[in-house]
Amino acid sequence: MTAVAGAALLAQAGCANTSYAPRPDGRIATTLEDGRPMLNKDGKSVPAGGAGLAEMVAGNPAAEEHVGSYTTNTRFGVAEQLIGLGALIAGSIVVVPKQDAMGMSLPVSSERQVAGTVLLVTGLAAFIVSGFHLASAQGHFQDAINIYNDGVPPRFAPPPPWQPASPVPLAPPAPPRPQAAPPPPTPPQAYPPPPSQSAPPN
Repeated sequence: MTAVAGAALLAQAGCANTSYAPRPDGRIATTLEDGRPMLNKDGKSVPAGGAGLAEMVAGNPAAEEHVGSYTTNTRFGVAEQLIGLGALIAGSIVVVPKQDAMGMSLPVSSERQVAGTVLLVTGLAAFIVSGFHLASAQGHFQDAINIYNDGVPPRFAPPPPWQPASPVPLAPPAPPRPQAAPPPPTPPQAYPPPPSQSAPPN
């Protein structure tokens, strides 16, 4: 049952596609075609790898430099993974006890134990270094795309009918709220007249 579910998930992943087509503005965008990452520019799609990235950023020296670093780090990472895998397999074989003609396990000599331990540690170290190289390669991959996109001159946007419509209907804008009338001015306060002063007697 687990194998069937795993096969179904792999089949779904292999059929994954992005439905939105990037606007042809000279910039690089990432898409999915049959579950594979692709680079898209001006309607052209190429596999998202070293060769495809170099084709997309051609003409931008700074981006091309990052493509070179991406390719170098990727090659180092893959080579280190192969070396690490071989060292782990060899170390496991060395430290496995042998059996005599009677089927009894023979003790592993100290030399074999040391050699197997060195091989196992070397294999793990190679995998760790490989992870750093592959992570650095992905950073250079994104830097190449971002640097190239920043160097693309702006283009005029297509007319409104050609712009892609949003897949989610947008709510109409709310009508403006009526403003309350200002309060009437306060009438001036009336004060009583001052008392009249009588003339002093002669």
